[in-house]
Amino acid sequence: MPVHNQFDSRLPHSRQGRSSHDSAATFVLMHFLGGSHRTWFPTLPYLDGEHQCVALDTPGFGDAAEVEGYSVEAMVDYVDRFIRTLDLHNVVLVGHSMTGKVAVVLASRKPAYLKGLVLVAPSPPGPQPMSDEDRDQQRRYGKTRPEAEAFVDESSAFRLADDIREVAIADAQRVNLHAWRAWVDHGSREDWSDRLGTLDCPVLLVCGEADEQVPGPEEQRRTTLAAFTRSRLEIIPGAGHLMPLQTPRALAGLMLDFVREQCS
Repeated sequence: MPVHNQFDSRLPHSRQGRSSHDSAATFVLMHFLGGSHRTWFPTLPYLDGEHQCVALDTPGFGDAAEVEGYSVEAMVDYVDRFIRTLDLHNVVLVGHSMTGKVAVVLASRKPAYLKGLVLVAPSPPGPQPMSDEDRDQQRRYGKTRPEAEAFVDESSAFRLADDIREVAIADAQRVNLHAWRAWVDHGSREDWSDRLGTLDCPVLLVCGEADEQVPGPEEQRRTTLAAFTRSRLEIIPGAGHLMPLQTPRALAGLMLDFVREQCS
């Protein structure tokens, strides 16, 4: 169940799993535009046997729909404060799509708790490539059931299992439209490329083979991974944009391998 606490900046979250030893990594998992901490429910059972997993809602989404703070910097501040307040250590920060950009910017602050990054189909640190037509269409989103269905189905590329699809649709209908449009008009356009510096924390970037929502592997190498001295890129076959929901076992396997090899 999500936990609501004023001391953690009112970011609802789920917390499960227990580390087998004090030095084990803790996964802090963030969601895509229109998602929530529930986005990670299919993946968590493959992770929580070895690691503590904390999945959170960012401002404007999920159970944090009424929380304000929609710029990239505001989201970074929230997540950083959240991690410090919960006194989490050996953190592997996981960003999916929109929050991939948040994760990279937080990493540029070089917090002592950060052990590594996992970026799942991330929005790049620079402006996200998008045609004016696509941006206008996204801006018009009104979170009706048909619109939410179309959004989830287009993002997943291959139809999700019915029960999981219903969870994603429900999340897409719960968003705060001010947060949604703030990302479309501002957050996705922000350019952090020249402010990141050189980042030496290890990073795993995972692309879906059929994902057309964010830049592909070569563009991700050129942009998102440019600031990192230690990076690894993997592609999941038969996956669209919503890998935590669609290919949870394959994604979790890559994450566990990365932690064992790079973050121990």
